[in-house]
Amino acid sequence: MAIRMTPRFMIKWTGIFLIFAIVGLLTGEIAINASVKAVPPKSESLDTGLSSELLYYLEYPHKAAQDNITVDNDYVINAIIPTKMHLDMRYDCSDFMTPTLTRLIYKHGDTLQAVSPQGYNLIKETLLDFKYWMTEPGRDSMCYWSENHQILFAVAEYLVAQKWPNEIFTNDGKKGSIHFARAESRINSWMEHRFYYGFSEFNSTNYFPFNFGPMSNFIQFSNNPMMVERMKMVMDLALYELASNMYQYTFMAPSGRAYVSNKSGIEGDKMRKFTDYIWSLNDDWKDNKHRMLINFISMAEDTDTSGHKYYEVPEVILDIGRDDSERMIKSSSGLDVSELEEKGYVGPSDDQIMMQLGMEAFTNPEVIRNTINYIAKHNLSSNYFLKDFKYFNNILVRKTELGRVISKNLNPMTNGIAIQRANLYTYATPYYQLANVQNYHPGNYGTQEMLNFANFTENAVAFTMHPAKHSSSKNVDASPGYWTGYGRAPSSAQHENILMMMYQLPKKSGFLEFYDVPQFTHTYLPEAFYDEVIIDGRHAFARVGNAYLSLTGANNLEYADFNLDSAEAFRNKLTDTPNYRFDLIQNGRNQYWIYELGDATTETFAAFQARIKSNSVTYNGSDLLTYTSGGSVYSLEYAADFQINDEVQDFNYKRFDSPYSVTEREPDTISFSYNSNSLTLDWLSATRTVG
Repeated sequence: MAIRMTPRFMIKWTGIFLIFAIVGLLTGEIAINASVKAVPPKSESLDTGLSSELLYYLEYPHKAAQDNITVDNDYVINAIIPTKMHLDMRYDCSDFMTPTLTRLIYKHGDTLQAVSPQGYNLIKETLLDFKYWMTEPGRDSMCYWSENHQILFAVAEYLVAQKWPNEIFTNDGKKGSIHFARAESRINSWMEHRFYYGFSEFNSTNYFPFNFGPMSNFIQFSNNPMMVERMKMVMDLALYELASNMYQYTFMAPSGRAYVSNKSGIEGDKMRKFTDYIWSLNDDWKDNKHRMLINFISMAEDTDTSGHKYYEVPEVILDIGRDDSERMIKSSSGLDVSELEEKGYVGPSDDQIMMQLGMEAFTNPEVIRNTINYIAKHNLSSNYFLKDFKYFNNILVRKTELGRVISKNLNPMTNGIAIQRANLYTYATPYYQLANVQNYHPGNYGTQEMLNFANFTENAVAFTMHPAKHSSSKNVDASPGYWTGYGRAPSSAQHENILMMMYQLPKKSGFLEFYDVPQFTHTYLPEAFYDEVIIDGRHAFARVGNAYLSLTGANNLEYADFNLDSAEAFRNKLTDTPNYRFDLIQNGRNQYWIYELGDATTETFAAFQARIKSNSVTYNGSDLLTYTSGGSVYSLEYAADFQINDEVQDFNYKRFDSPYSVTEREPDTISFSYNSNSLTLDWLSATRTVG
């Protein structure tokens, strides 16, 4: 008997066929994607520092003589070969070596050609063979997208192409002139993003040096006067961030990207040699061979054909760095992921992807589809850092809003990788500095962000966080881990010398959080670096010199035993003091910490302790904390308002709001003034006025 083909019958079986077809297509895509193997991101035992030593000895020939170094053909070749191998293999951080190689070619090319033509040609070959952007062909695991990598790759490509515009770049077969135009466009985007929105890797003592190296080379060697002037402006802004946030010349501040060793005080300050040089603090920088420092100092010391320095730090920036008066500094850096779409920064163009991925925003609802489509288009699934996206590379996710729905409703841990807008509040006196990123996405994850910091001396520092993972030899410096990043962000607010934080810790792990959630928070408070530390129930007190710190918790505060793994991770000589503790624990899912700082000019340490204990604290056990001190009432509602004497505080800060500059967000012009010195940066006219 024939089957009657009714419309309903046809619709039913057509639907069944489509379901099977989609399942089959997805299964096939998943199987193909799962077979993609990640490229190893690291090299083994390649001493790439030798090329920096070569640059160092060419910059300072008298140092070569002192160290019995002869820069001859053999020395040059031996110095370049490991770096060439690293770049040829496309290992991650290969771009860190490019400022040294480009400076060798531009500044010392004649010397190298005379001493070692073979060495010169090895550098040229390495640079022409290199891969400069993720849209180029080839499989590798280099990180191209974070803020510092963006400018490293772009400036290297620009300078190599400017040097050899008619040569072929062998990775993609394009002439230098083509690469020049592409790199020029990316540099312009990077500079514009920094000027209008600030640094996404704000206050990163670890990564700021890797901006200074390529910026220095661009300023000295680019033939485009307008772009050079704008790069000087970005250099000014970076130095302002350094000058206004360091304390007693140590750059320890809330940051968009910090590792455990960056949180330890002066030993973790990777900008310190720059600071020593810029503010003429000492001569320690003279023997330092850090590749970015060498490039910066070389640029700063060199002069053009007219005898003018390529860049001089404006006097107003130097004055700001020297300011040790009582001061309050507010600033806003970066964008929230929720702002990207309205500002046109979600899409596949270099300008769009640089803004998005410069924030490390990959899986957030607003961008996840763009991320997956970009990775698929440019075959980036073999990149070690992006390898997990291969499981989401299918037509259903690429063509629909399924990824957005999943990300929004399940809020995977990876959403916390994004470095979002930081409204930073800093209060400093001659005795201490306290700083906080105000109410930064309470309850969310964080991979490398650091949200609060108290400075007293070069080593006496303190900060509080919820660890992402329990302590272990693997986790003490994992990212996120026990000390780097955090498990959950607090709802936090600061006013002058008082900082309040509330935590709401979940019992269970979140989506893609493949580890237990610690049911405690902790404060780094190293006994070895303070003159006194007193633990008294819910209170902790510390004194160093004439500066005081009080910590008040919802529950009792107790030190963990000395932990060698953690001590080694800080890299600040904690290992020399095993009888002193540094990890102060507060147990409990719902809890708070209150910081209050003081000094000997107003009360004794004993009086300070007594006053803090007498201060009123009310906490409803969940989402409302009130603290009374010094005649003022501070009230913090979780993920909501912060009030002082019933007046709501606005955390949506201007780009700059300080004694040195009051500038709205997304400005065309930025001005600084202090001590009768000034600096005005006009982006549209590319005019930099130093007064």
